[in-house]
Amino acid sequence: MWPWYPPRRSEQVYRNRKSYHSMNLQMVCLADQYISHVNAKFPGSVHDAYILRNSSIPYVMGQLQRHHVWLLGDCGHPNLSWLLTPVRNPWTRDEERYNEAHGQTRRVIERTFGLLKARFRYLHMTGGSLFCSPKKVWQIIMACCMLHNLALRRKVPFLQEDGPDGGVVAAVEPVDSEEEESEEEDIDNRNTVIHQYFQ
Repeated sequence: MWPWYPPRRSEQVYRNRKSYHSMNLQMVCLADQYISHVNAKFPGSVHDAYILRNSSIPYVMGQLQRHHVWLLGDCGHPNLSWLLTPVRNPWTRDEERYNEAHGQTRRVIERTFGLLKARFRYLHMTGGSLFCSPKKVWQIIMACCMLHNLALRRKVPFLQEDGPDGGVVAAVEPVDSEEEESEEEDIDNRNTVIHQYFQ
């Protein structure tokens, strides 16, 4: 969620579940924090699962699935054949190991959000809110993501300010929304992954 001041005529649609105005950002990153996909065109009230369904990701991941490529998502997303989410209430040690590995691996997106917001303080809530049109907010976020990738590619050092959190803020809060419904076939797929890799 990226805080900003929305147009008055559509103010409510930008109010998120935490009661401030924002754009909802969908982002995919690689293990090295390189951003491979970003979508910042949806208002803060739009659910993550809806944004995912209406993006290019399902098509792209459908093509990659035969190569055993998965994305990791939080409980705000449905478990899909190519999108693995945590087991909500793990019963077995295998499920617990899966959840631990899932959480450790998924932290890269949290670190990426934190680095992006620390590198471009304008995007962080403490830097104030964006005062521009939705299109301009989208363009600013896209530009920041491209500059982030360029900085990684060129190995530009990040000089973080000292602070209570070390300068990099954990930007992704825990999801407090209901778990999205998953198809039985997709749950079976996750169970296959658990049995194959975590037994």
